[in-house]
Amino acid sequence: MPNTTVPSYPKNHIITRNNSYQFRKKDVCIPEGIDLIATESFQSQSRIHSVSFPNSLMKIGARAFQGCQFLENALLPKGLRQVGPGAFCGCPALQEQFIPSELSELPRDIFRDDRSLSSVTFAENSNIHTIRANAFSGCSSLTSVNLPDSITDISDRAFYRCKNMKTIHLPQKLRRIGIEAFYFCGIENLTLPDSLEIMEESSFFKCTSLISVVIPASVKCIRKWVFHGCNRLKYLEIRHDPEFIGEWIINRAATIRCYRGSKVDKYCQESGFRTEYL
Repeated sequence: MPNTTVPSYPKNHIITRNNSYQFRKKDVCIPEGIDLIATESFQSQSRIHSVSFPNSLMKIGARAFQGCQFLENALLPKGLRQVGPGAFCGCPALQEQFIPSELSELPRDIFRDDRSLSSVTFAENSNIHTIRANAFSGCSSLTSVNLPDSITDISDRAFYRCKNMKTIHLPQKLRRIGIEAFYFCGIENLTLPDSLEIMEESSFFKCTSLISVVIPASVKCIRKWVFHGCNRLKYLEIRHDPEFIGEWIINRAATIRCYRGSKVDKYCQESGFRTEYL
């Protein structure tokens, strides 16, 4: 008779770093009934190539699969309600991901430096309201992202250096874009929603494919260097007077379209920017 080992059912329906050895193999199958994969349970397990999650799973802890360098497939289950920071950080082979509707936010670093991640799909009835810092930072294979309209905040460096991301749908309820949120992204056409209020420092710094951008009247604050380094940018149109405009929001070669005598016009004259009046 061959000597086979059948994994014992995890105590309290929880997989931890101490008992996860039972499931560590090339294709991991988490059994139905498990509701929690705890912090760092499978961290840096290079043997793992795929993970199948049960419908019962409610939470994945911080750094649970961080550094699994050969992990290619690990689609999140539909009923998942919480994911910890860095859960799939540093998984350079991970190719696609599904974001369940029950999640209220994507935590910081969740997919940071997942260089092969090329497809991210959000559930149609998504309840995501925040994408935390560095969530997709360094995901250089992302080419297009359709963010759900439930999102109100895209935090600092959320899509930092996603250099091949050419198109992005920004949510219709979005209020804030964080520091360097889209730094050095490949965005070609940018439509900012009418709900947007704050554009933090360097939020679109070095997006070198942008040609023209219109700032909606809802924007109250444009921090410094927002579109600085966008070398191909020809026109930035501002039809209202924001409460605050930082220094060097564009390169000097670009032109700001505004109304004569407006606060924006005065800003352009003081900063030495070219203007074209509406």
